[in-house]
Amino acid sequence: MRIKPTASFPHPVLAESTGDYADRKFQLSLDVQEDLGAAQAMLDGSMTLDDPFISALVSAGHAKAGLMITCQETYLDTFEEFYPGNIQFDLSSGKVRGTVIVRGVVVSAKDGLELKSGAINSEFPPEARVVQTGDIIALTEELRFEAGLEKLAPLESIFRLKLHEDVAEGVFKIDLENEAIEILVAPGLHGFLSLLRRQPMKDTLLSSLFLPVVMSVLDAMRSEDAYADRRWYGVMSARCNAEGIDIKNGELADAAQKLLDAPLGSLHRVFERVSG
Repeated sequence: MRIKPTASFPHPVLAESTGDYADRKFQLSLDVQEDLGAAQAMLDGSMTLDDPFISALVSAGHAKAGLMITCQETYLDTFEEFYPGNIQFDLSSGKVRGTVIVRGVVVSAKDGLELKSGAINSEFPPEARVVQTGDIIALTEELRFEAGLEKLAPLESIFRLKLHEDVAEGVFKIDLENEAIEILVAPGLHGFLSLLRRQPMKDTLLSSLFLPVVMSVLDAMRSEDAYADRRWYGVMSARCNAEGIDIKNGELADAAQKLLDAPLGSLHRVFERVSG
């Protein structure tokens, strides 16, 4: 079960977003080590808990600490118990693919458990400091990573320049209904762009053509999930997740420039070469 960052609780929870526990911290730091050729993925890092009372609950078995791991594409939704400290967890053999969400959590392991940490905000009355089995006591920030090959696919692999008689000269249209994103252009422009793509000045297309195309595609992905079964959608989602881009809420221009590796810089370099 994934806990949304906006979730609220009737009892104190040690988390960066709640402010329920003075200056105490519960943090998760993970690296993801992947061998894509061997379909291997390993989480390696640490979980840090600096509230002595909650640490004592975990040591006594009155609470359990661990990782909540969710992967929608493989239907993985699991809690793996770990004591605070070093963490290693194997996610190989196809356990994950696509977006993986990991969060550190401490949950109560008994009913009627009283939270007596001295760091709890004084606004919580005594009756609000009692939790039951399964109630969340502490949460780290949510971590995400992208598993699998899709994040390595070049963006060029999901675009197709296609001649279309009904498109006016000098403009383009986009068709998102196929496995690749089709950029539709008139015959004259199609011939010119096909030639330009084989020339040293091909990078001019990054800002003149691909930047607005990518922004339009991101806007379509933001608006609806109707294209989620298309290959281009999977590659774009993987690349965005790998780059830390929030498709739903981020600035489209910033996201497109990041995906295309600063296209205006490439344009500048092209003209420096030509003028030099």
